[in-house]
Amino acid sequence: MADRLARELDCWSQRTLYRADDDLVFAHPQSGRPLDRTKLSRRFKAAGADAGVRAVRFHDLRHTFATRLAASGQPMRTIQEFLGHADSKTTQIYAHYAPSAHEIEMVNAAFADEQPSRNGEALRSGSDAAP
Repeated sequence: MADRLARELDCWSQRTLYRADDDLVFAHPQSGRPLDRTKLSRRFKAAGADAGVRAVRFHDLRHTFATRLAASGQPMRTIQEFLGHADSKTTQIYAHYAPSAHEIEMVNAAFADEQPSRNGEALRSGSDAAP
């Protein structure tokens, strides 16, 4: 679990009396019952609008999590376990992007600070490169 997430969950847990291992993580702080889906969705949309980010569904966060893990090179099996999928095919739906080592090399080479020219001299890129 990411350190930032652990800190946020700890802060959240301080708001409720329901902290036992078998209590819900995201429960109503006064009743311990599941959060109302409609209210949660409404608050999520309002928070996004207040933050000035494009509108996404709450479930899109799960997709983004899996995609970012895949893009960072994490094994599909690990992502499958995080998401709780019984079938790896389901994980492939969420984690559709995992660049190969060759793709990573191509992108890094394309955006390197210096690129070799055909005659062996290095060409500089960026604002100080010749037009």
